[in-house]
Amino acid sequence: MLDPAPAPVVLHRPAGPGGVVVCRLAGEIDIDDRPAVLTAFARAVDRATTAVVVDCERLAFCDSTLLNALIGLRRDTAASGLGLVLAAPTPQLHRLLELTGAASLLSTQPTLERALVRLRAERTA
Repeated sequence: MLDPAPAPVVLHRPAGPGGVVVCRLAGEIDIDDRPAVLTAFARAVDRATTAVVVDCERLAFCDSTLLNALIGLRRDTAASGLGLVLAAPTPQLHRLLELTGAASLLSTQPTLERALVRLRAERTA
């Protein structure tokens, strides 16, 4: 089930006992998209019971707006006792994370599937 959120963020509700919320980013994210991104991330934290995954596979471009939102999301998930994983970060996003030092703060996985498997493994460990 999709939650209607303003583009470029689509928020998927948690399914079943996993309690993982997936936020799918698409297109270009810049300052104009800040309210939509922050709203979607806040909803994700409110709805998740174990973790939030940010799927970046369809992201075409981002600037510091998304970087700041991701750092805020990390703070909020940690405060709520939730996990956070970035799935399929684009080369541009990966470079932004590396250049700013945020890569050490944000866990990444190459695909959404790998992110979900990792979260399942962490729950059972």
